[in-house]
Parts: sequence; C-alpha cells; structure tokens
Amino acid sequence: MHEPPDRSPSARLPALLGLVLLAQACQGPPAETIEVINWNTWHLFDHQAKLEEATTWIVEEGPDLLALQEVLHCDEERLRELARAWGHEHAVMHKERGYPVALTSSAPIEVVERRVEGWHHGFLHARTHGLEVFVVHFWPTRSGEAVIIAEMAETLVKQGRPVLVLGDFNGKIRFDESYLIEHGFGEEKNGEMVFDYRITDAFLDRGFLELVSEHGSDDLYTFGSPALIPKWAKTMDEVEQRRRRIDFVFASSDLAEGCRSAGVDVNDERVGLYSDHYPVLCTLELPDLSSEAR
Repeated sequence: MHEPPDRSPSARLPALLGLVLLAQACQGPPAETIEVINWNTWHLFDHQAKLEEATTWIVEEGPDLLALQEVLHCDEERLRELARAWGHEHAVMHKERGYPVALTSSAPIEVVERRVEGWHHGFLHARTHGLEVFVVHFWPTRSGEAVIIAEMAETLVKQGRPVLVLGDFNGKIRFDESYLIEHGFGEEKNGEMVFDYRITDAFLDRGFLELVSEHGSDDLYTFGSPALIPKWAKTMDEVEQRRRRIDFVFASSDLAEGCRSAGVDVNDERVGLYSDHYPVLCTLELPDLSSEAR
C-alpha cells in the first residue's frame, strides 16, 4: 500500500524554492538602468549666477546622462570641467557660440555629427551608453528641422539602434490639448481653437514615444518658473499663465518599453530658481545589444 504524498507546507518548500531559482535563471541578470536628465539651463543657470546651486542639485540626482541646452559662457574645455564636478568624465558641445546644446555622460561619448550651418540653433548627435542620442533646441516656426531629425532617428531605429531625442522643442504636444485649451495657448481660426503640433508630431508619427506623456501625466509644464521674475515677469501669477510643456524626451519603442519612470521636477524653491525651464528626469532600462540577445 502506497503512502499518500506529504502535502504539508514544509514538504512543499524545496519544490517551491526550486521553481523560484529556475525562474530567476530563465530571467537572466537584472537589466542595467541609467538615469537621464534633460534641462534647458537658461544661459547656463542665469549667466552662472546659479551654477553652484544647480551643480549641487545635479550631483544629488546623480544622472548617468545629462542633456543641456543654452550652455552659454562656455567652451568644451570648460564644459568638461563642469561635468567632472557632477561626476561625468565625458562632455561634448555642438558649438561654442550662440545657443549651444551639450551632452555629458558617465560613459565615453562618440560624436556622430554637430549640425550648425543652415539651422537656427543646430543639434548634436552622439553615441553613449549604447544609445543614439540627439540633443536638440528647435525654433517654433521651423518644424522642418524636427522632420529632418525624426527621419534620421527613424533610419537608426530601422537599423536596430535604440534612440533618444531630447531637448527644448519649443513646441506643443497633442497629449496636452486639454491643458492648452484651458490655459488659452491655442490660436483661434474660424471660431475653433487650433494648435501647431508639427514639431512633436514629426516624432510621434514615426513611432517614437514621449516618456513624460507616457509616465508623468500629471506633469503639465516644463517652462515658466520663478526665475523669470523680475526681468520677464513681475508676479507669480504672470509666471503661471505662461506655464506649459515645451521640453521633451522622445524614445524609440524599445527604449520606451523599458522606461521605469519619467517626470518633471517643478520644485520652485530649488530648480525653479536656477532656470526658467524645469528639468525632465527619466529612468531607462538599457536594451541588451549583444549578439546573443539578437
């Protein structure tokens, strides 16, 4: 006569433990993540008046990749010095006059292209952390520039490359339409409120996802901080009337799928005093580009 199987909890523990270990083995090692920050620095943090405070904030956040716009009063040698202060040994700019964009990283940076001629501000295309990164600063009426970069980025995606496009887009995004209507940011035509979404649609139409729209739906503005007072606004009421999202982080679908969080730091007692734009922060899983993963 056979004994019935022992169904006590203690008897089941070895089997359960074996299943857990097997599942962990199948999952492989945890995915590597990076912290990304995008920030228009407002003439390098109010012409460097707030540079020390902004550097302290960056150090506290500890990003792996930092995209910056309006990096004035700075050449690439000076940028490398600043980057080392927040723990990055690698730093590049797309130009050293006008309104430069810049990228600093904890990993080596390969510059693919610095585009300036024929563009309003231009852009930087670089590789770091295994990503294709475009740092942009668009002009509101030159949506064609966005289309060019979106097409370049789409070509890279078709080649199997993970792509980030981030910066100051100076444009609206259709996900914010309710907010834009409520705050009167549209243009009335034939009795209807209309919006120009061409800059951001250039990326949405090609399959890119805007990370804050996907993960931080309560974050409704990236521009309009107390730093505007007193030169560009007299009161906080005036500041708040200007608030809207114009800074974005677009990701290819593979990167967007691994986005763990994305949002805007709108702390008016800190970052709101350093720049007229607020920083956008994202945590991303890096896709495995090894031959084994393919």
